[in-house]
This record gives sequence, C-alpha cells and structure tokens, in this order.
Amino acid sequence: MQTYANGLLTTSIHFGQDKTKSILLASKSKIRKGNQLKINYMNIEIKQHSHISYLGCVLDQTLSGEPMALKMINKIHSKLRFLYRKNKFLTPFLRRMLCNALIQPHFDYACMAWYPKLTQALKNKIQIMQNKCIRFCLQLNQRNHIGLKEFKEINWLNTSDRFTQCICSQVFKFIHNNAPKYFSEIFHIAPQNNIGTRFSKLKIRQPFMKTNMGQKTLSFIGPQQWNKLPNELKMSENINNFKHRLKEYFFDSSNKYS
Repeated sequence: MQTYANGLLTTSIHFGQDKTKSILLASKSKIRKGNQLKINYMNIEIKQHSHISYLGCVLDQTLSGEPMALKMINKIHSKLRFLYRKNKFLTPFLRRMLCNALIQPHFDYACMAWYPKLTQALKNKIQIMQNKCIRFCLQLNQRNHIGLKEFKEINWLNTSDRFTQCICSQVFKFIHNNAPKYFSEIFHIAPQNNIGTRFSKLKIRQPFMKTNMGQKTLSFIGPQQWNKLPNELKMSENINNFKHRLKEYFFDSSNKYS
C-alpha cells in the first residue's frame, strides 16, 4: 500500500500469516535437502510454505501442478454432485448449459501453467472427471463408454486436446496482435525466407530446452503444438473460426476418442 507522509511517497506492507507468505521453488532433489528460507521484517517472521495460492492458482515448490489439479478435481466433483441432486428439475439443454458455465471453467483456468507438468496418472483422473460430466449431460449410465460419438454430441474436446486448443488459441492471438504484451517475450515468429506475406507468420520459433521441465513450459509447448497444425487452419479468419476449425480437426484426426 502506498501513502504520503510529509510530502514523501512511502510504501507499507501488511505482514501476517494470512497476508504474506514465502515459498522456495526448486527441483525435488534440492527441496529434499531441506533448504529453508528465513525472512524477517521488523521482527516479523515470514513463514515458508510448501504451496501457496496466487490468483486462484495453487503453486507448489516444484511447480508440479498437482495441488492445482487436485483442487480442480474436488471442485468439479462437488459441483457435479450438486447438479445430480437437482437432476429431476433439469432439461438436457439446462444440464449442458450448467456444465459449461459451472464446470468447464475449472478445466480451463490457468491450464497452461499447471496441466503440462502433471503426471499421466493425474491427467487420467482429470479425463475421468470430464467423462463423468459427459455422462451427466447425456444421462448415460456410469458404465457407459465415452467415445467420439459422445464428445461430438456434447461438442467437447477431451481434456488433452482442450489444453492444446487453449495454447494454440493464444498463439493465434499473439500472431494477430490480440494477446497481452508479455506474450512477445514467450513467442517469437520464426524467420522464413522466400515466403510470401500471406505465409510469413505461420511458424513460431522453437526454443531449445535441455531439461524436461523446460520442455513443459508454454514457450516450448506453444510453438511445438502450433507448428504441427496445417497452414490452412492457421489462416483462419478470426479466433472463433480458428477454435471451431481446430475442434473439427481434432475430431477428424485424433484416435483418442475411440
């Protein structure tokens, strides 16, 4: 908080266990060594935590994404149970609308920050939760298999393709100067010689990442996924058209829905 005292601008920080926290971000091996942050200010100790909440996103010390995924799964489970209790009052249209409004945002929120770093076991659990939502919307038995027919009927991508759609949409916005300015520090247009203006922005430079953690960052995954797409798809007229065509592309080319 900034205040004026004797004509001078001063800055004050409200310290307290619930207001100010510290966290040490490092690899698992370094965390196991027991490194501790000891931060004191005006005789107030700022306690170190294994995970913190920032803008609704839970960050753990190794940035594994696990606490955020578990939080998201619990929220979806809770809201789905609530909707099942009200099921007799809901039409098929209302079931889909409520799932889109109350549940789908949990799958999407900050997914570019936490989803790539998840273990495959956690990714499978998230897909299971989405399958449960689809069964609710379509009023299917809990043992019913969820395949391409069901995904198309509800017009949802599976969680893996949905994540890729979110990333590629941000690249599309970046190319068309509709993304936040900080994306210019993440994505860079690849130099392309002897290519017409129409095709000059169809490829994003792929950075070299030596570590597995680096290969799970947005700056690496964004170009990786974008560059795989057909040029015709990249030249969509606007972001809505791009998202729709990308969804159809995944439905037509993916074998993840069998």
